[in-house]
Amino acid sequence: MDVSLVKQLVKSAHAAPSGDNTQPWHFDWDGHSLIIRYDTNRVRGKTFPQKSAATHIAIGSLIENIHQFSMGANISYDLSLWPEHSEKLTAYAVISNIRANAHISENSKHVLFKRHTNRFPYKKGSVSESTIKLMTNSTKGDARIQVFNDKSLIKTAARLITNASEVRFQTQEVHEWLGRSFRFSAEDVRKSDGLDIKTLDLPLGGTLFLRFIRPWSRMQALNRIGAYKLLAAIDAAPIKAAPALVAFIAPQTPQGALDAGRLLTRTWIQLNAQGIAVQPYYVVADQLTRLVDKTVPSELIGQVKELKKQSQELFQLRENETLYMLFRIGYPTKDPVRSRRLPIDQVFTDLTTP
Repeated sequence: MDVSLVKQLVKSAHAAPSGDNTQPWHFDWDGHSLIIRYDTNRVRGKTFPQKSAATHIAIGSLIENIHQFSMGANISYDLSLWPEHSEKLTAYAVISNIRANAHISENSKHVLFKRHTNRFPYKKGSVSESTIKLMTNSTKGDARIQVFNDKSLIKTAARLITNASEVRFQTQEVHEWLGRSFRFSAEDVRKSDGLDIKTLDLPLGGTLFLRFIRPWSRMQALNRIGAYKLLAAIDAAPIKAAPALVAFIAPQTPQGALDAGRLLTRTWIQLNAQGIAVQPYYVVADQLTRLVDKTVPSELIGQVKELKKQSQELFQLRENETLYMLFRIGYPTKDPVRSRRLPIDQVFTDLTTP
């Protein structure tokens, strides 16, 4: 097997989205199979745990990128999910029998490499009905989509974002994860992971404020005078003005999260290819998951239970379903800075090389 073909698959997978751009994967090639695993040593304590719903969404996104790239490049393969590859290595996926069904060259122009997040304001014009209809009819496994372009429903969703964000800004673990992901200086940005501060739509003085509140002790002190309410309102403001929202819903299982990841990534690629901007919001889904996992601070459990009730009503959740992601979509007013990716040699190991 030509390892250059394997590396092309790795590059497509590596372009997939992940929580706060942490890129938590490592790819091992043993000469027969490409093993995709959670890189515990590199990301432990910096992002969502390996068995979390967010990580399952991310592996679904990664698999969808490989699928999209392979279709365009006429590559076929066998995919095995959740395999135990060895006693010491738990893999999320193993790709084997990789075959090029025609001669292919380096393909860096596939639309999946143009997928990006745009956190800046969008134009007021509505998204076309044909695009909305196409999304509404799109599914993957048991994952499905709901699209909201009614202003009253969008305002209801904004209230859910506000409530969930209030909890987030009062949760030490989440606050510290986010603080560690920020990249303020050019030197930090060159690390090629995390959130480049230039990708955020910050007001004057916003960068200095984010630097100031990175230590939990400071955030905790400010929360005593209601800072979490102000930050949550800022977080939800773009949702209120959104031309449309896209909700991704699936069963609350690892496979449901993976299917949601595949569906949201496919939709994201398609929207960006049409010139439609996307900003993902995970904050509501995260709080719903934390409620199940019993990691919500005890004093905030009542607020999250009410959030669950309101989410069930707005998103018309069926039994055992949950919200996995919410997209704000619309036509952009400016081109954003794109998130970087770690160098391939940091995430890929050719085990056949001595």
